[in-house]
Amino acid sequence: MKLKASFLALLFSLAFIASACGAVGGGSSDSSGSAEGETRSFEELSSEAEGSTVRFFGFGGDDRTNAYLDEWVAPRLEEEYGITLERTPVSDTADVVNKLLNERQAGEDEGTTDLVWINGENFFTGSQAELWFGPWAERLPNAEFIDYEDPGIALDFGYPVDGMEAAWSQAQFVMIYDSAEVDDPPESFAELAEWTEENPGRFTYPAPPDFFGNAFILQALYKITGDTETYGEPFDEETFEERVSEFAEYFNDIEPNLWREGETYPTSGAALDELYQNGEVDMTMSYNPYSAQELVDDGVFPETTRTYLFEDGTLGNTSYLAIPFNAPNTAGAQVAANFMQSPEAQAELQRRNVVGGLATLDVESLPEEERAEFEEISSEGEAVLPLEELQGNQLPEARTEWTLELQDAWVSEVQRD
Repeated sequence: MKLKASFLALLFSLAFIASACGAVGGGSSDSSGSAEGETRSFEELSSEAEGSTVRFFGFGGDDRTNAYLDEWVAPRLEEEYGITLERTPVSDTADVVNKLLNERQAGEDEGTTDLVWINGENFFTGSQAELWFGPWAERLPNAEFIDYEDPGIALDFGYPVDGMEAAWSQAQFVMIYDSAEVDDPPESFAELAEWTEENPGRFTYPAPPDFFGNAFILQALYKITGDTETYGEPFDEETFEERVSEFAEYFNDIEPNLWREGETYPTSGAALDELYQNGEVDMTMSYNPYSAQELVDDGVFPETTRTYLFEDGTLGNTSYLAIPFNAPNTAGAQVAANFMQSPEAQAELQRRNVVGGLATLDVESLPEEERAEFEEISSEGEAVLPLEELQGNQLPEARTEWTLELQDAWVSEVQRD
């Protein structure tokens, strides 16, 4: 299976743009001034940022996250630093990247975006075209509480962060089940195959390319092939071809025992949740480890709902904050990012179950009082796993090329519509 021609064309065009536009910009209109990235002290940044506006672009489709930013973060940034946070919601972060690509090509040295909520392919795309200011992230005062040696933070879907984006939040894939119906949930893909055979029609998963469906089949690939590290490397067609048949065999084998005998699949994670809440299946899944408890509290999921992890861990990913090459207010952007990484802000983020549900801080590195607050938050509700259990059992996301090829293999070899 060949890498998509459009993807290769995109990489070629990005390389051309990067070569035409020169080195990575310390390139905003303020006095950051160095191709080596940020050189100002945090005190200097705070002084320059006072009275300024930070234009924040990010996904606007989650009401809890929007409320957190508008009603909690923004007022505190104004009070503590004199910074106005102006949030611009987008439906797809790729739109922001395309905007910056156009500005790069047009030679616009001062744009209208100071801070972007981003990760994965969008960050990689921007990196290839040198769209990001930096490095800067590891110089922030609150970076001392973030383990940038951790591959789950140092690598963004397999791509090195290199100080060009600041870790903001984490998500982790969890399995969800009704303990009134399932005594002993399957903790591996081998056990899942046995469970579906013993309980036909009571399990299914979202069809790729749904985000949750992709995550589920990627975890299966890890387990079936006994490998995770390879998928953090550049895509290798020969390796993929050698392994995909075993992957397809597993999913074809369990298909007759799935909901509706695998003749159809839920189109999204939300559709699977609906099957679960209606009692049509006994299990569902989420990339927010606190969403199950939220839905229990809202009366959507049964009170007997619980969450768990596969025995070898589950996928985790990190969301970041990046500063564009032509941001007009790099000082304010860094001060805002530092505040959003503070223990206070991260605890509130986790308390509200927003973004992905998990703080990026290394909780063990926090002062005792702040560490205790996180432990209290993570123990609220019977459908919630302890934070240390989640953070201690994370698997890295694969590079985007592997996931794209895997979803296509599932469609052609398993779904076969």
